Amino acid sequence: MKTEFSDSIHSEYILSLKNMKHTAIPSIKGQITIPSSIREKYKISKDTPIVIKDKGKGVIEMKVMRMIEDNDIEYYENEKEFGLHFKKGIDTKVLINAIKKIDG
Repeated sequence: MKTEFSDSIHSEYILSLKNMKHTAIPSIKGQITIPSSIREKYKISKDTPIVIKDKGKGVIEMKVMRMIEDNDIEYYENEKEFGLHFKKGIDTKVLINAIKKIDG
């Protein structure tokens, strides 16, 4: 019986790959494995934060978060102002508002 179950899962997985969908069965702890093709595409490693959101009606959204590297941030200072410049285009006003929202 275990072989039939494995074959069934294997067949479903192959069919899912053709449609670019993946099927995962949670472990006893509720863990799932993200397929390697997705991990590679989004550069997901063991320390990559992923936000999981329940969208309702059985839909779960997963967003891969990126940490900001030190070399992506430049400190600037002149006679009128000082601040941070994010090389990859992070809007500092959006960042400040997000921090204020978190802090309350």
